[in-house]
Amino acid sequence: MGILYACVARGKVILVEQAEGDGNNAGAVVRRILESLPQKDNKVSYTHDRHIFHLLVVDGFTYVCVAAEELGRGIPFAFLEETKTRFTSTYGEAAETALAFAYNDEFGRVLGQQMDYFSNNPQADTITRVRGEISEVKEVMVQNIEKVLDRGEKIELLVDKTDQLQGDAFRFKRRGIQLKRQMWWKNIKLIGVVVVVLIVLLFIILAISCGAGFKRCK
Repeated sequence: MGILYACVARGKVILVEQAEGDGNNAGAVVRRILESLPQKDNKVSYTHDRHIFHLLVVDGFTYVCVAAEELGRGIPFAFLEETKTRFTSTYGEAAETALAFAYNDEFGRVLGQQMDYFSNNPQADTITRVRGEISEVKEVMVQNIEKVLDRGEKIELLVDKTDQLQGDAFRFKRRGIQLKRQMWWKNIKLIGVVVVVLIVLLFIILAISCGAGFKRCK
């Protein structure tokens, strides 16, 4: 399980949304969150019913994704940053006046592709390292979803440090694997060079011993 739901909203107006599997039930909760979410630039995560709702608010637009708990928070926020970049570069100022679900057909496919990539591709979180925009997960404010929905369900507060450590361990492990592969290729190249040098030396020795055209060795 990875990213199950994603949307882009302007205030309370959802401009595009995409859901996969269990994510079809997340839209109602997201709408309740949007009704009470302050429209100031912010990064925040909420936990609810074994899923985590991640929100990135920038310039009056809210980028949302719902992911399984085991995905952590680094990859979902990398997904949201990538979604923001693609959305703003595609629609720009036109999104300021767009109607609800105006971009579902076109940008909905983009969301679906990115959801699949960030959920299943093991290289997905390299975007986080390359762009350097989510290097400090602790900057993301975490709140209890009860404060947003103003309802009485028992919902646990998301713990920040655990996910941060999990993300760091995951990245260190991947870097170790990449380094191991690089060293393996270097060893192969070195062995190849040694073999070529030995063949050349053997040829020179035979040429000296046997003379031109190896006539004395026939």
